[in-house]
Amino acid sequence: MLSHLAKHFSLAHEQESPQTIHDNILSGIVFRGTNLWILMVAILMASVGLNVNSTAVIIGAMLISPLMGPIIGMGYGLGTYDFDLVRQAIKNYLFALVIGLIVSTLYFSVSPLNEAHSELLARTTPTIYDVLIAFFGGLAGFIAIVSRNKGNVITGVAIATALMPPLCTAGYGLASQQFNFVSGALYLLAINTVFIALAALVTTRLFGQPLIQQADIAQKRKANRYVTFIVALTLVPSIFLGISFIRQDQFQREVKEFVNQIKVENNYLLKYDVQPARRQINLIFGGVGLSEAQQQQLQQLAQSRGLAAKLTIQQGFSFSQLGDINHQTELLRKEVSHLREDFSKLQQTSANTVTVNLAHNLLTELQVFYPEISSVELGQISESSRLQSVTQFVIIRTQSPLLKPTPSHSLIHAWLKQRLKQEQVVVVFNPPL
Repeated sequence: MLSHLAKHFSLAHEQESPQTIHDNILSGIVFRGTNLWILMVAILMASVGLNVNSTAVIIGAMLISPLMGPIIGMGYGLGTYDFDLVRQAIKNYLFALVIGLIVSTLYFSVSPLNEAHSELLARTTPTIYDVLIAFFGGLAGFIAIVSRNKGNVITGVAIATALMPPLCTAGYGLASQQFNFVSGALYLLAINTVFIALAALVTTRLFGQPLIQQADIAQKRKANRYVTFIVALTLVPSIFLGISFIRQDQFQREVKEFVNQIKVENNYLLKYDVQPARRQINLIFGGVGLSEAQQQQLQQLAQSRGLAAKLTIQQGFSFSQLGDINHQTELLRKEVSHLREDFSKLQQTSANTVTVNLAHNLLTELQVFYPEISSVELGQISESSRLQSVTQFVIIRTQSPLLKPTPSHSLIHAWLKQRLKQEQVVVVFNPPL
């Protein structure tokens, strides 16, 4: 039974020759020509993806990124005690990092988009889970390298380990002078680098790759001490960050359960805000307003659920405030109505004054030729069927018959049309001519 299972898990029949494995790893650690140009294009793609918060673009950049080659080379070189290969891999990897930082910093310096989206923020707080992802991704990657049936493993590993995004996030931090982004992103990059290399080292030993150089015991111990120190230095902070992450996630779940149980008579929860790092909960209520007793009940509910947090209760608006607002609105509406009436009266008064003045001027001008005219009255009539049709009525009163009655009517009518600049003018004489 065990031998049958061992055949299923055995990789011996699919394994490449040691020389082929060595040549493949060696070719992947050098950044010149094609590899260098692909690296810069991948950096620009990842920077654009982070800038516009596009996951698809970031994944595309990770797929074409050649950054994993030198990291695998470091682990393989340590596993086979090929220290020359390790030095070459480190040199090329540092060169790639410098190029990545320069290109991404230049891009974010000229980009008009400066907001830090979720894809950027996700690369600034690494935890122990990123260690696990890097290590298992490195295991899968090295197994694919030594196997003839690589399939899509390398592609998946490139996406899972995500070497390119934290490098570009560090460039964003340098460009915007937000050094917390730089430190967080570089730490995530260090985690990925160290534990992918560690996975490559472990699998190199497990697969029994032949030693390139015969190292003595002192050299082996020195190399192992360096590896242990670097792994511990990278791992320990991630453990504390992971514990903090778990506590914050647990705190948020407890807060959600607490909020679901909140029921306050004549009030309702408008909004709540959680700050896990500060262990603070802000509750904003609407309604008639919370009494001191109701606020105390909420504090006791939080304590009964084991929420060791600062609870802040705020009143968004109350029904009494809403009633005051409606009352003020009604008063304003009445005031506006009074103002409209006053304005209408003023308009009417102004129109009457203009009409009286015009009638006086017409009387004065007509009396020059017809002294018999004693008064002139004006008025307007608008037709409902014709919105813009206005007829001007002029009533002319005389003390005695006009001396020239026959032509006077037509002459006065024509003069008034010209004087009033209006086509529709009706003239009425009293007494009639």
